[in-house]
Amino acid sequence: MDKLATFHNLVNLAAVDNKFTDEEIEFLARRANAWNISNDEFETALAGITAGTFEVTIPETYENRVLLLKEMIRLMAADGNIAEMEKRLCALASSRMDLTTQQFGQILDEVIAEA
Repeated sequence: MDKLATFHNLVNLAAVDNKFTDEEIEFLARRANAWNISNDEFETALAGITAGTFEVTIPETYENRVLLLKEMIRLMAADGNIAEMEKRLCALASSRMDLTTQQFGQILDEVIAEA
């Protein structure tokens, strides 16, 4: 999965609770900068949100699924407040990625240990 598709997934996750916190915006801005995502591409991602489109694209490989899930968890934790809708979307994405509850827990533990 390319960085732009991952970025769109993160924007969708951040918007699922119908608000962007300063911390989430900062997290997204850092990712956009690190992944060379242009302002136009950033705005395109946000345009999908204003259209009411909340969709997560599932990567094809296990490795990319784990990378996406880790980024999703990092984003959820960015504002120090994990909204219930964010949790549900992350759990749904994990399930649709064919990850077990045990795998999800292990990935979550890894991300927490990194922090």
